[in-house]
Amino acid sequence: MLKVLFADDEPLMLEGLRFLVDWEQLDFEVCGEALDGEDALQLIHRTQPDLVITDVRMPVIDGLELIKTIHESDFVPKFIIISGYADFGYAMEALRYGVSNYLTKPLDEKELTEALHHVAKEIHTERRLASRRESVSAFMQAETVARLLMRENSIAEADEALRELKIHPDSRICCVLAEGPSLDGSNQPYSMKAKEPFDNIAIYPFLAGCHKHGYLLVSPHEGPELDPMIQVSWIYELRTQYSTQVLFSVSREHCGTAFLNTAYLEALGAELCRVDSDNSTISFFQEQNKEHITLLPAGLKKSLLQTVTEGQMDRLDSQLNHVFKIFSAEIHSSSWIDAYLSNIKIELLREIDAKGGEPVIWADKWFPPRVTACCLSLFERQTREDLYEIAEWFASAASKQEDPIVTAALDYVQAHYHEKLKLQDVAKHLQVNAAVLGQRIKKCYGRSFNEFLHQYRIEEAKKLLRRTDMCISDIAERVGYADADLFAAKFKALNGVSPSVYKKG
Repeated sequence: MLKVLFADDEPLMLEGLRFLVDWEQLDFEVCGEALDGEDALQLIHRTQPDLVITDVRMPVIDGLELIKTIHESDFVPKFIIISGYADFGYAMEALRYGVSNYLTKPLDEKELTEALHHVAKEIHTERRLASRRESVSAFMQAETVARLLMRENSIAEADEALRELKIHPDSRICCVLAEGPSLDGSNQPYSMKAKEPFDNIAIYPFLAGCHKHGYLLVSPHEGPELDPMIQVSWIYELRTQYSTQVLFSVSREHCGTAFLNTAYLEALGAELCRVDSDNSTISFFQEQNKEHITLLPAGLKKSLLQTVTEGQMDRLDSQLNHVFKIFSAEIHSSSWIDAYLSNIKIELLREIDAKGGEPVIWADKWFPPRVTACCLSLFERQTREDLYEIAEWFASAASKQEDPIVTAALDYVQAHYHEKLKLQDVAKHLQVNAAVLGQRIKKCYGRSFNEFLHQYRIEEAKKLLRRTDMCISDIAERVGYADADLFAAKFKALNGVSPSVYKKG
């Protein structure tokens, strides 16, 4: 249920709010009541309600000041303001802070019910969007970590990825591979950071193949050593979060991010040398495991990715023949091939999302909870089916985007995004119907014109935040937002953090 908090300096009004509607039937529970703004502020921080219904005029801190103060904190609930009289100027100022509704006393049951239905819908929609952003963000981070471990980046890309992940070049690192079903998003091992002796160890999950995943453990150079005792303690703690048995393979500790690939190869070597008769669920890398480590063909992944994302079906057939000829000629284990091909698919998930597709749907197809094919012929058949299907999808997406009107519209947006721009302005410039243009943009990109414009402006703002010392209000104006508060709200909705936090990051 959603939590609601009341704030009003009239006890009779608070009592009336409690009984005016059936809160439980509307999927709300009352979590607190306050007689002034100061008490309301403390209650909001303590109970973290989804909705606050507050009076305009209250002692100590009034309703608007309460909303302003809350918007400067990390937790911001929805607000409905109630007032004994209609004050248009006050209402407009409140709405600038994202207030969901402004109601006048005496409250009407129907009017309040409609306002509650509306705000509940807003909350649930925002939660779904936040969940999707977190899911995509987790995919992208896992893919970034995997690429670092498998040495699939240029030096510049690797440096940028390490900065984004906040991994210092001289950190202590260790790679742990886990064979078995991965933990779902709600059960990732981040909570273990708060437990000793793991409080200074950062944990980065990644995908390493079908039915296989891993964790990169990172400790500051001056932090705890990632020795076998710490490794075993961490795995025992992690293992309690799995519902089935999982086999772990562990690398040695290395000092410096230059050894990321070495750590990954060692963990894989420990897995390949696991003795079937050994009842232990943890396998450590030994020096003699080195002979089982082989490097995959350089440049192969980049070439194959380009072929798939360009939808070149004829070229894909010949290239897959070449790929599997290499795999059969060299001594590559099924674990190697599985990890290599799976990371190609993880990279494709990023491209699918960029094209407006649904990466989660494709991930479910490619990474089902089943045992990986163990022979080369099955690998080849499964890979051909998966890559042919997604190559056709990319080819279809490309053909949809080759709409000359849409292309011209987007060119105009890129040239004029910093101006006060509407769909009607673009349509007038192109001499086409605005409604038709909006439909064609939606068909090609899966989003409305306004959504596309906001996203483009925010992407340009991110560049300015990173590369210049301009203040946030100037950046907002530079990318087309006259209202800095609106800019901040849109930025946070798309990126999960405020512009100021992003700039510091």
